[in-house]
Formats: sequence, C-alpha cells, structure tokens
Amino acid sequence: MKKLWIALFVLIAFAGLMTPASADVLDPLDNSSAPVGTTVLVSYFGYIHLPEYEDQDGNTIDIGTDVSYAAFRPVYFAGKVFGKTWGVNGVIPFQHVSIDNDESLSGVGDLVVGPFIFLYENFETQTFLSFWEFAYTPTGHDDVSNDSWWFQHQLAFGWYPGPWSLDVCANYWQKDEDGDGNDVSDAFELEAVVAYGITDKLRLGVQAAWWKDFDDIEDPDGNTLSGTQGENLKLGINLGYALQENLILNLRYMHDVESDAYTKGSWTYLRLTYIF
Repeated sequence: MKKLWIALFVLIAFAGLMTPASADVLDPLDNSSAPVGTTVLVSYFGYIHLPEYEDQDGNTIDIGTDVSYAAFRPVYFAGKVFGKTWGVNGVIPFQHVSIDNDESLSGVGDLVVGPFIFLYENFETQTFLSFWEFAYTPTGHDDVSNDSWWFQHQLAFGWYPGPWSLDVCANYWQKDEDGDGNDVSDAFELEAVVAYGITDKLRLGVQAAWWKDFDDIEDPDGNTLSGTQGENLKLGINLGYALQENLILNLRYMHDVESDAYTKGSWTYLRLTYIF
C-alpha cells in the first residue's frame, strides 16, 4: 500500500508531463511558421517507463510505473493580427498507467487548448519566435486527471540555416492545487533540439530537457512536504523521416540522467505530423 501511495503521489505531481502538448515533446522544425489557413494534425504514440523515484537525498524508491498514451493535437494557423500570424491548437490525450503490473489507471486525459502568435517571422533567414498558451482543463477521467486548471506559458524559438535546425522552448508552468488539495509548485522547463538533415528526407537530432520546481509541495493543511522540490535533466536522440512532403515521422527517445525529487526512467514516442 505504501508503494502504491508513493506511485500515485508521483503521478499526481507530474501529471502535466503525461499530457503531451508541447512540454517535453519538442521535435526538429517544430517552431517554424506556416501560411494562414494551414492545418497540422500531430499524433503521438508514447511509452514512459518510470521504475524509480529519487528523493533529494539521493535515495531511490521503487515505484514500478509505466505509462502508455496516444494524443492527438490539431494546430490551425488562423490569420494575421498586426501582421503577426496567430492560431489555435489543442490536445486530446488517452492514457493507461500501470503500477507494478498490478494496479492500473486509464481513461481520457485532460483536454488542452490554447492560442499562439508568432512574434517574429523571417522566411529568408528561416528564423521564428512565437508565444504559445496551453490551458490544461479539469475534464479528464478521474484516474488520469489533474482535477484542476494548469497553464503552460511557452516562448518558442526556431532557426533553420541550411541542413541544420535549432529549436528551443522555454516553458513556465503555472499550477493550481491537484485533485487531493495539494498545492503543487510552479515550475520552469527549458528544452532544446539540434538536428542535421542527412538527406532531403532523413534528419537526426540530439536534445535535452531541464525541469525545475520553484517550491516544495504543500498539503491541504498548509504543511510543506519537505524534499518535494523537483529537478530533472533528460538527454536523448531524435530521428525524423519525411514519408511524403506533407507527412513526417519522428521517433524520439529520452532518458533521465539526473533526478532530484523526481522520477527516473525513459520516455519514448512515435510522432506522425500531417500537414493539410
């Protein structure tokens, strides 16, 4: 029972990372703009293996947690405002969580919606800067929902000189209480991927993601849960292939290399991007 409680606590604390929007799901060429009227459908099929949780003292706790998911993200470039391209996007996730192959949780996750705007677009130099807002709504199944409103404010940069590409996202996570009344800390996340086009169709990238909580979690009685201020660093590789001009396949693998009051494991997904 203690192990199950710990696993559930970890799932609640990091539920936002299990709902793919753009946090921790960055791929090469993600931060480019597109002509008004373009619709992009992004489909994720992923597996997260989290065998351990490492506390701030370096002790590891066996949590035996595995997450499999499918998520569908439509992105629509709607128009121009003051000469800037803007649009809307959303995420519909489906999740299954297994704990020690014994306890399992599954259902439709929290719906994510939000607008975006490109602050700078230069198609000659292939340089782009945009702002994205993601609202995580308390709409999912009880087993896999945060049961509260979370917001992700993202500044995204893309630069694509020749065969090279650089994508960087800075995310500020603004969180409300979780479903159990715990006050979950806001957090900052920085992620980047550098890639090279080996051929016109094949692109290979290396990437990293760093997460940092600002505070410890507080329980419903206002008591600080010491040692719950998480920090994590992931490193990984990304393989992209253009099946068609408007259909791109990405295979990404990330591994936790440094965790502090955070889960340890691996994160893998297959992504299909279709441009209408």
